[in-house]
Amino acid sequence: MQRIFTFLFISFLSFQLSAQQQAKRYVLLEHFTNTRCPICANANPGFYNTIAGYEADVHHIAYHPSVPYSSCIFYQANTEENSARASYYSIFSTPRVFFNGTSGTSAGQVTASMLDSQVGQTSPLAIQVTESGATSRQVEVEVFSLGTPPSGDIRLFVAVVEKEIQYNAPNGETLHHDVFRDMLTSKDGDPVSLAAAGGSVTASFNYTIQNNWNANQVYVLAFVQDYATKEVFNSGTPFDPLISSAEEASAGAMRLYPNPALEEAVVEFPEPAAGILTIRSGLGQVVLTQQAAGQRSMRVDVRELPAGVYWVSFESGQGQWVAPLVKR
Repeated sequence: MQRIFTFLFISFLSFQLSAQQQAKRYVLLEHFTNTRCPICANANPGFYNTIAGYEADVHHIAYHPSVPYSSCIFYQANTEENSARASYYSIFSTPRVFFNGTSGTSAGQVTASMLDSQVGQTSPLAIQVTESGATSRQVEVEVFSLGTPPSGDIRLFVAVVEKEIQYNAPNGETLHHDVFRDMLTSKDGDPVSLAAAGGSVTASFNYTIQNNWNANQVYVLAFVQDYATKEVFNSGTPFDPLISSAEEASAGAMRLYPNPALEEAVVEFPEPAAGILTIRSGLGQVVLTQQAAGQRSMRVDVRELPAGVYWVSFESGQGQWVAPLVKR
């Protein structure tokens, strides 16, 4: 696949932030599994059930290494890059899960208490991912430095992920979550020079939806990692609240969840808000509008919307907020 990427360096924002400012730190779960592994089939359903309650706090990606079976269909779809991540973490058996790069365990041993211990942490970095296009897509990943950025062998990874794949695997699994498809950066990540506190750096990428991918399920996940220590400082997807500045990243933003949504989506505001919420199709057609009258959150019934990707916008006297929504 042809991959084109350039780094654009953004000058300091018009304001300066103190080194103490921090962003929400998402928990990145790097999951190593295999579609022919019977142990994976036993452990994965419980793992998925556990993380389902943490959609607003967790990012998940499933790599498929060659162990225990190199004939795994998802491994064969991208042998080089699945192998690169497995080698980086010295994966010799599956299923394994790594929390923000630094602690690993069997998928079957992941518990809610483990996730609770990770949720609520902060980071000096915030990551904003925006994605546009249908078959040919354009991606921008902006990394905000809220406080003093980490030093070391810092690298940016940008992965193409397929949210859900229906596939009757040899091990009995039928639904596969957040399957890794392609790395838009180098398989070992791209070295990145982080901006000083109050600034940001942006990376741009192009990629093409392949024939065996479901375009409605494909999205990009980005993360920043110290390649030497393996620590992941933060991660981001297009489904996270949009950030317009490092100040907003520190202060908090609106939240949209669950995402993907099946029957209902919830929009949470950082403070009581009044305005109009609009949902548009990928072609820009308005499919739903709803009024907010000074509440902290609103529930949106999406049961009648066909499966696909939509854009949710909210306009008030304070401005406009826009985020993508996947309807299952």
